[in-house]
Amino acid sequence: MLDMKRPEDKTFEEWMEDARQKIPMYSSEWTNYNPSDPGITILENLTAFHVLQQSQMGETTPGVRRKLLKLAGITQYPGKCARVLLEPENLKEPAVFPANQQFLVGDTVFETEQPCRAGGHKVLGVYGMDKGELIDGEMLLDSAVPLSVRIFGENPEVGNGVYFIMDSLPEGEDLHFYIRIVKVPYRNDFVESVNNRFASVTWQCYTEDGFQDIWCRDRTGAFLTDGELVFRGIKNPAIYRELPRTGYCIRGILRQVSYDIAPQLFSVHGFLLEAYQRETSCIAKSFKKSREIEISCNLLRDGYFRVFCREGEGRSYRRYDQYDGIQKEGRYYELRKEEEGKAVLGFDRQRFGYGPVRVKDAIRVVIYNEEMMQRYDLGVVYGYDRQEITLPAAQIVPDNFCLLAERRDEDGGFCYDFVKPKRTGDGELRYELLESEGKIRILDAGDYIEARLFLANLSVYQGENGNVRENSRFTAEGDFGELVFRNPAPGTGGRFRESEQMAAKRFYDEMKGPETAVCAGDYENMVHKISGLCIQKVRAVMDYEKNEVLVAVKPWSEDAFPRLTPLYKSMLEKYFEPRRLLTTRIRFSGPRYVGIDVRGVIYVKRHYERYMDEIEAVLKKHLDYRAGNQNFGDVLRFEELFYELEHLECIASLQNLVIYPQNLKMASVEGMDIHPARDCLCYPGNFYLDIHAGQPERSW
Repeated sequence: MLDMKRPEDKTFEEWMEDARQKIPMYSSEWTNYNPSDPGITILENLTAFHVLQQSQMGETTPGVRRKLLKLAGITQYPGKCARVLLEPENLKEPAVFPANQQFLVGDTVFETEQPCRAGGHKVLGVYGMDKGELIDGEMLLDSAVPLSVRIFGENPEVGNGVYFIMDSLPEGEDLHFYIRIVKVPYRNDFVESVNNRFASVTWQCYTEDGFQDIWCRDRTGAFLTDGELVFRGIKNPAIYRELPRTGYCIRGILRQVSYDIAPQLFSVHGFLLEAYQRETSCIAKSFKKSREIEISCNLLRDGYFRVFCREGEGRSYRRYDQYDGIQKEGRYYELRKEEEGKAVLGFDRQRFGYGPVRVKDAIRVVIYNEEMMQRYDLGVVYGYDRQEITLPAAQIVPDNFCLLAERRDEDGGFCYDFVKPKRTGDGELRYELLESEGKIRILDAGDYIEARLFLANLSVYQGENGNVRENSRFTAEGDFGELVFRNPAPGTGGRFRESEQMAAKRFYDEMKGPETAVCAGDYENMVHKISGLCIQKVRAVMDYEKNEVLVAVKPWSEDAFPRLTPLYKSMLEKYFEPRRLLTTRIRFSGPRYVGIDVRGVIYVKRHYERYMDEIEAVLKKHLDYRAGNQNFGDVLRFEELFYELEHLECIASLQNLVIYPQNLKMASVEGMDIHPARDCLCYPGNFYLDIHAGQPERSW
């Protein structure tokens, strides 16, 4: 049965052979099975039709495959731009950048989303507070200095804090900091967001009324991993004078502490610019109704833009032209340029008779670079099913894409609508963006038959290539001289849209991975997946008589004999409760330790000075399970230890060498070998060694 072919995999010849073999079951008179027999001819036709049906039944369309994967909880990952944080390297005075300012690293382009400023603010000092004792962390501001600081002290407690001192603090802006920490060995990867139960920090800013709470997005998990701090809600900052450096102060105070390992900071980077890996060739910016609007955008350097206004709530846009100084009435705006990359537009309904209505998106300004100004016209919507229109670029950022549709109104003029992909509703222009191919496919023309389409928003990106390594060299595009920026953290998040094949492969891979712990290997692998835990060793043992699984866990720690803390135990229990078999009990245990004593006589060769170091190194390698590769319950084999000692270059001979455990309840002796208990780790005990120089005397 296991070798039986699926029906859709059988060939026409195999189906015909099956049919011929079944003829005697239905008719004893039919004896002519040659192709010339009319019955065989009819059977061949029916078999051919059956094969065609089976082949079609075995095929699924892309739409069906997507829906089947969605039922299984798998959807294609959308495309996403990489993001970096930048700090200036050689800035001498503050620089102001417009929106969509480009920064280049090689031929890869990054852009800002909003107007921003570099320089003008600086972190002057970093300090920790440990039970009232000041910790100087100013070396953290120089990443070239290979020093680290336990910013909350060796044993962090509630009330300990970290203080950032700045020369100034801008109000009403998001402040981006990046913290690098000393990596902790064996720390499990953090899954998705950095949420932990080890500590919580309250962030505050010093004001005229004392310290006031502020909002903070903490991507470090209270300094457990490298990450970003974003501060918001700073109002009325004041000078803080209680630290060696005087300045404006933001501090974080520990409100809950259960650190497994005290955080150790490596560097602090403050007042960073955020930029996204994409290259924008046209963009539509929205504004509220106002007599004047100010536009700040890097694309304005080329001077190509079109202006559209709503003249009634819920109505389509109308195009406005620049006032020519002649006409007295019409749809006009007045242009006053302030500087490169900026423009101010004025609207006067009383003067020209037309103007924007008071709504949220009353005014739209579409800005093009020089290349896209020649290619923004995409053509006409003809109304036939699944019409495809090729765009002037591929690998398009889906979130930034928008079309401008031009239609005739009832008065013979033109009205305009901004249309994003996958819109729904009666009469809407429904289309899908084929971002990788650089096309759009119209699904339903709605009321837009014969409408002409133009580009309104278009950006391209490089997917995973945007995840540049840390400390890459960025240069600012434009008139900024030799201004150089560096990114203290690697670019993150960049990826192209996941293909259907990759989504299906991810589904198959997830199906292979265990969601329920059944065998010992499942338990051991899952422990290493629990977000944020420091797991050095784990061993799962099945006790079929008790129907119980013993999971012995050794956390990584700077202590010589670490234990399994109540926090770790509760996190393990919480993780495994939905993943265990219903009838199986799980017991988590920390490591028990048993010392191994060594007794014997060692003769070393003459003229060796460091023989004790070599002997101790071999003994620790075999006896110390805490730091070695040995796991819980591994047998300590005497023969292997004896062989390695005997073959040391400094050893002349060994006599009466024995090893034995200090506690026979935790380890048994079988022959010359030691068998630790299943939740037990060995460590070097006492060494009773008589060491002599030269060869032992021979007795005859």
